[in-house]
Amino acid sequence: MMKKILLGLMLIGAVGVASAEQTISESHKKAALELLKVMDMGNQFSDALVVGIDAQIEANPSIAHYRQAFLDFYDQHVNWKDVKGRFAILYASNFTQAEIEKLTDFYQTELGQKVAKKTPDLMAQGMQLGQQLVKEKQTELMRMLQEADKNQ
Repeated sequence: MMKKILLGLMLIGAVGVASAEQTISESHKKAALELLKVMDMGNQFSDALVVGIDAQIEANPSIAHYRQAFLDFYDQHVNWKDVKGRFAILYASNFTQAEIEKLTDFYQTELGQKVAKKTPDLMAQGMQLGQQLVKEKQTELMRMLQEADKNQ
């Protein structure tokens, strides 16, 4: 059970470093860091970790007593200061420098700031909708899983 918990939480905080890191110029990475700052990604990242931990607890209430330990672990070992460079590489690997500069311009607008502020809540609400849909169709999911077991 603990392995499942840890796997779920690792998926929440999984931050990969793109293999293209060596080909990303300093100016491209700097532009990505500026975008992340303008997006207030540090707070979004922290909020997403809390939402993810709480979602795990909601799905498995027996781990609720671990909540503070999870929060402390992420605060100490998976905090924004330590991962923002990796996020910059992630963004730089997926967007050209020109695209990042356009995104930065957008996020500096009133609408861009609204999007940045609303995104964590929208993500949380989206996760809740997904969980609700799965619960509503749980019988069908169990049937399909049992069928898959029979076919192995």
